[in-house]
Amino acid sequence: MKRSKSKEKIYQQTISDFGSQWRIHGELRNTYWTSDAMFRDHFGEYFDPAVLTGKRVCDIGSGSGRILEMILKYNPKELVGIEPSSNSSVLEKRYSGFANVEIINIEGEKFRCQKFDYIFSLGVIHHINRPFEVIENAYDHLKPDGKLLIWVYGYENNQAYVALQKYFRFATQKFNDNFLDKISLALTYGVDFYYLVSRGLFFGKLPLSEYVREVFGPCSRLEKKYIVFDQLNPAYAKYYRLKELEELIENFDFKKVEYYHRHHYSWTVICTK
Repeated sequence: MKRSKSKEKIYQQTISDFGSQWRIHGELRNTYWTSDAMFRDHFGEYFDPAVLTGKRVCDIGSGSGRILEMILKYNPKELVGIEPSSNSSVLEKRYSGFANVEIINIEGEKFRCQKFDYIFSLGVIHHINRPFEVIENAYDHLKPDGKLLIWVYGYENNQAYVALQKYFRFATQKFNDNFLDKISLALTYGVDFYYLVSRGLFFGKLPLSEYVREVFGPCSRLEKKYIVFDQLNPAYAKYYRLKELEELIENFDFKKVEYYHRHHYSWTVICTK
């Protein structure tokens, strides 16, 4: 399906935005943000990453290599990273010594490979303004009983944040990346204050408090800056309602689909072919 010119422009700008973002922040390796605890946190009790050992695995939208790092801990037989931005050259260099890793510089709907046991796309689909084609290609590249695992921003319980972030993004998308990097660093201290407030006994359950305590709070300053920058930089970001996600996934003939409301702010979907 051909994209309209406006959607294609946004799609390509988002890819470019992320390529620039990863060049600024460099590597985030051996940190809490790339830890096994963070990886498992995406899935709750719905998926055990230990099954990846000896399997053929794909990561769509490898970006900075964060998810690749997480998957590699389980020693897959083969791991293919799909990355459309210019950062793919950095990933190719980083993983050149790994016989089981291949990086392909191509868009998620265009890659062609042997079929996989598991395909991941964590934190990617919500930045793609035409996600159907990417999921369709992933579906076609799954073996029977293979699993597609997706994580996206959620709309439920985030309404106030989404409204506020919309106005922030209107301004921050006009900033150059170096200035936005400084703004992002400053904002991390504001979120830290919110973290302290959210832990207080007299403030009740504040929006995103569980996420701030369990995910953002344990991160280093550099990781926190990365997270904030990631919210303010991309040309396109969608916060999915569960119904929207269900309607998207129902286009494909998966025999089993499980939804996990991660920390009550985002959605993980585990689809079995």
